[in-house]
Amino acid sequence: MTERIDANTSGSTEFDLFAEGPVVVFTWHNESGWPVEYVSPNVDRLFGYSPTELCDGDPAYIDLVHEDDRERVTQEVKDHSNGTTERFHHEPYRMVTKGGEVRWVLDHTRIVREDGEITGYMGYIVDITERKKRLEYVTELNETIRSLHEILIDVRSRERIHQAVCRSIADLEGFGGVWIGTVGPSAEALVPVARCDVPDSRLEDIPLSLGFESPVPAVRVADERPTTGEHRVPERLPEGPWRAAMLAEGYRSVFAVPIHHEGIHHGVLTIYGTTVDTFDGRIRDILTELGALVGYAVTALERRNALHTDGSRDLVLGVAIEQDEPLRVLARRLSRTVEVRSVSRRTEDEFLLYCLLSDVTPERVVDAADTAPEIRSVECLPGTGTSIYEVLVEEPCVASVVTTLGASFRSLRVSEHDCELAVSICRERDEHRLIGQAQELFGDAELKAERAAAPTEATPWPTLLAGVLTARQRDVLRTAYHAGYFDETRKRTGAEIADSLGIAQPTFSTHVRAAQRNLLSAIWDDPGDG
Repeated sequence: MTERIDANTSGSTEFDLFAEGPVVVFTWHNESGWPVEYVSPNVDRLFGYSPTELCDGDPAYIDLVHEDDRERVTQEVKDHSNGTTERFHHEPYRMVTKGGEVRWVLDHTRIVREDGEITGYMGYIVDITERKKRLEYVTELNETIRSLHEILIDVRSRERIHQAVCRSIADLEGFGGVWIGTVGPSAEALVPVARCDVPDSRLEDIPLSLGFESPVPAVRVADERPTTGEHRVPERLPEGPWRAAMLAEGYRSVFAVPIHHEGIHHGVLTIYGTTVDTFDGRIRDILTELGALVGYAVTALERRNALHTDGSRDLVLGVAIEQDEPLRVLARRLSRTVEVRSVSRRTEDEFLLYCLLSDVTPERVVDAADTAPEIRSVECLPGTGTSIYEVLVEEPCVASVVTTLGASFRSLRVSEHDCELAVSICRERDEHRLIGQAQELFGDAELKAERAAAPTEATPWPTLLAGVLTARQRDVLRTAYHAGYFDETRKRTGAEIADSLGIAQPTFSTHVRAAQRNLLSAIWDDPGDG
């Protein structure tokens, strides 16, 4: 017992080093209820009891342990009180303070023996309540985002996406309000389009004009287009109208998140915090991921809408591409226009293209492709009657970029001197916004032609494809079609197409069969179709 008695009486022991910190040191007798022999003075500050009260057994240590955790903690002590264990630690458990507050602790214990018998325990307890709450909060935030992901799959408009996001995030503890802004048609200001728990008057008081050094995080994100967010604590900033407005509303911190997907910015999500430390690094990372999720949802919605032909429009855009763009290198070496008719992602950094190249021999095409390192392979499809080539390219490539526009791809024509992109968009989509996004991706873009697509009665298939096939099924079916898989004389086997897509042949067959069944079911399972 000498070691423990000295620890209780000496003011210069190692235990005194903990007296001012968040760690409480205990020694316990090996008796029922674990009577306290010594406890560091800071126990009063952390748990409300004085050292004298605890050493007198009022209350006993076991009574401090939350009733729902006592059985487990007791069993853990028994399990480790054998002849070999010297140290052990408990799983986190709860303690009840003198004022009735529940605190979570970590307990690290060393067993004290005399002549082989356990006489007591020495250990230290760390208050992890705030850490535990933070972990639970992060878990709750992640669960909210997972639930939101399921909701966004079925949402049919940008407005509903924005409202769903604002409502879900505003319900979380610690967040004082949420709003989403998009850049207006004039590109001169950020325009609020959805909000939750943020007064209209507050947004009216915030300067949202772009193009100058603004203290408003949302404006900075909209202006600078970063991939990460902008975090601000108003009280730590110089005096100004925005700082005063935030503090008057009770907003102690702000985090603005870009809503983006693969180079396209769709807006800014702004969250107000009720404390200065609402947004730690982990929370900011999760919210940044949320911004990317919302950006993906918006892009997917626009692609889905573009496949519905009721009132859709076909646009031809002239876009700027670099001189060393692989398709431009190929066009320049051949003095021909390369027309891309299909684009499919093969791997994380590879795309499979089906291109039309007229009046040129396959040998010349292969030789020209060798001068563009980003072109991994090129092969002419035999017996197609036209000069269709299967081209495997790696990013960055203009063909890979066009898939991020959220429009239905029609074709891409690349010559030595220019590049034309043809897409289809739904009637309601703002063409100026699409052109702005194209400028964002390519540096320069202009509308060269526009025409209304044929009415739904004449061309129902895009709508049908969008409704009954998954994105992967459409991708595989499109690739198989352009590769000549369905031709009377099959130009490519399933194994060959699967290899070009980077998937197994059985997986390819599964996708094709599922796509065929879904299409036929949509046609013949309708009771009105006899």
